[in-house]
Amino acid sequence: MNIRFKSALCGMSLLFSGMLLYITVMHYQLSAITALVVLFSLAQIIWLTALYHRAQRFPEQLFRALSNGDHTLGLPVTHPLRQDYEKARNQMQETRLDAQRQVQFINAVFNHINLPLLICDEQGQIIEQSSAAKKILNIKINNLESLKQGSPDIFTFVSSATTNQQSSFTWHRNEQPETLYVQVSTLQIQYLQYKIVTLQSITEQLNAKEQQAYKQLTKVLTHEVANSITPLASMAQTCLALMPDGLQFDDQEDKQDLTLALSTLASRSTHLSEFIREFRHLSNLPAPQLQAVQLYELLSSVKQLFDSQHPNVMFRISGITQVMCTLDIKQIEQVLINLCKNAIEAIATTQNTQPQIDLIARYNEHAQLCVDICDNGPGITEQASKMMFVPFFSTKQQGSGIGLSLSKQIMLQHGGELIYLHRSQGACFRCVFG
Repeated sequence: MNIRFKSALCGMSLLFSGMLLYITVMHYQLSAITALVVLFSLAQIIWLTALYHRAQRFPEQLFRALSNGDHTLGLPVTHPLRQDYEKARNQMQETRLDAQRQVQFINAVFNHINLPLLICDEQGQIIEQSSAAKKILNIKINNLESLKQGSPDIFTFVSSATTNQQSSFTWHRNEQPETLYVQVSTLQIQYLQYKIVTLQSITEQLNAKEQQAYKQLTKVLTHEVANSITPLASMAQTCLALMPDGLQFDDQEDKQDLTLALSTLASRSTHLSEFIREFRHLSNLPAPQLQAVQLYELLSSVKQLFDSQHPNVMFRISGITQVMCTLDIKQIEQVLINLCKNAIEAIATTQNTQPQIDLIARYNEHAQLCVDICDNGPGITEQASKMMFVPFFSTKQQGSGIGLSLSKQIMLQHGGELIYLHRSQGACFRCVFG
């Protein structure tokens, strides 16, 4: 419709121009050549005017075509501008596809690397985080403020870091505190500054170093003490045997005192020798002999043992006990016996309360099988909870400080952990199986 209108308009313009030219020629009696020149000039003016208006409307047509999604621009296929535009459009599409492929590749690598990693901008907003970071922190991180939930010290350290820095902190988000090694690096791209934060749990490495140090200490102490105690015990027993029955003293009490002193020296030396042999288990603990066992059967055998010895204590087994697990039965039984024995000794100090010990099987937040040994006793003081797994430390007068240390060592050799859970009432130890 638009083209027909333009054609009619042009025809009318030419007709009008011809009539005007005819009137002018007849009125002024011009020659045919002059009339042709005037007519040609008039045609040139009309053509140039139409060309100018078309040039003025061309950008508007291009932008309208682009806004409507018309990639032909309303131009014929052979038009040079359309061909150049098609080339430019293909190049931009290829560039965009390359950029998308690079982003997808980087994201894939970012999420598959087993490295907790956070990237934040100058305002502290997290723009990228690896799946390993979500797993180790166990919280949703949108900005650096979120780090305050587990450790205000980590938030302060990362926020104030202006150069490459590193340090270690304790992360309290999980039931078991994690020791995290935090490293902050700064990066500047196009006048914008970013921070790259890497988080690495070093709890297992610290536990391994700690146990190794305890083993070395145990070897040295047991060796040195045994070398001194064994001759003393032998000499005391020899002296007792060499004392003749008819040996006379000026004061009969002196003989009794000497006999008592030698007997005490011999008995205490023997007791220390037994203690050293027992303590050597920490440094000479054999590797676990793993075998499949029904967890309920293992817990039931421990319960039956204490039911017969302590009928006044209520033992209860609950949780997901119908599950198979792979472990060293003798070693894990020893761990459970040590923990139940400690619980019985603790609740013996309570009054007007039915002594109760619960053996609860469950999975923790990391889908690891756990057994909680909980009692309704007085609990453990904060100071004692910090030292309870240190060899030789004990809150009991006759305690050796071996039971919890040995139990922790056994759990570590099973690829698990032994931790103390703070409760509002009573004490609770968790055996975590790896």
